[in-house]
Amino acid sequence: MKKIDVAAPSADDMEVDAAWLHFVEGLTQAEIAERRGLSRMKVHRLIQLAREKGLVRFFVERVPSDCLELESRLMERYGLTSCTVVPATGKDMVSSLDVVAVAGARFLHGMLEPTAPRTIGIGSGRTIARVVHSLPALARPNTTFTSITGDFAELNEANPKEVVNALIRKTGGSGYALPAPLVADSPADRDLFLRQRSVAATLEAATKADFFLIGVGHLGKNSFWDKWNLVSGTELRDLEKRRIVADIAGHLIDADGRLGDGELASRLVSIDYDALRSRPVYAVCGGVEKAQALQVVLKSGLLTGLIVTSNLAKLVL
Repeated sequence: MKKIDVAAPSADDMEVDAAWLHFVEGLTQAEIAERRGLSRMKVHRLIQLAREKGLVRFFVERVPSDCLELESRLMERYGLTSCTVVPATGKDMVSSLDVVAVAGARFLHGMLEPTAPRTIGIGSGRTIARVVHSLPALARPNTTFTSITGDFAELNEANPKEVVNALIRKTGGSGYALPAPLVADSPADRDLFLRQRSVAATLEAATKADFFLIGVGHLGKNSFWDKWNLVSGTELRDLEKRRIVADIAGHLIDADGRLGDGELASRLVSIDYDALRSRPVYAVCGGVEKAQALQVVLKSGLLTGLIVTSNLAKLVL
């Protein structure tokens, strides 16, 4: 009798197997460990990897009735065409990240359903990075993702380049990164970056985006300006003097919802503001410290749609 060699399961196969047994068949991790002859720690790790790779999708298709009411009020007051309000699990941005990111991933997954060629402009920051992390893997080789802001100095998952790379890995699509810093050293340096062929090519691709997905930045505690020391204390004080309370896709917005000016504004490398306004813009936002920032961004009329936590929605209203 001829011997038949059976190949050992790949790492992906083991992760899928553990995820299927746990989430579909309802087995506990201990039961999976016993059935497969693995340690509980190994099973836990396989399930965790399956989630991190986007092999497991968790979306809740409905929200509580009070969230539906908030959605309607936000859409009516600010002229939004879409809005999702999710129950808040924490007050600040950090503790709200997971819940708003899953809602943002569900929205992006829905927008990726069509398989026709398209371009999507992607913002930067921790919220958008977590949205991409929560997005299930799906094959969309005809989709192009492009950064719309320059990079931060510190390498981390929230950097625009890393966000686009993560989207490419999950979809098999293509992408453009903006090979320039978010904050140039001077207005002259910014102009020099904008003249570089690679920077110009990325920004040209961004102007053709079908839509933009962005976060809403604020100034102060938990902001990325504060976390990554992108500007000096003197520059932050100047922003306060100019009543700057928000940043969106590399643009500063003042307390009246108008585009901010000043020396720092002239050094930011990002998509042109008029180009940003020319396409649908969807924002994902959580954390009560962003109330004023989100309110002025809504007041600016830039946003087409919004994904937001319920406690933040109430403050904005």
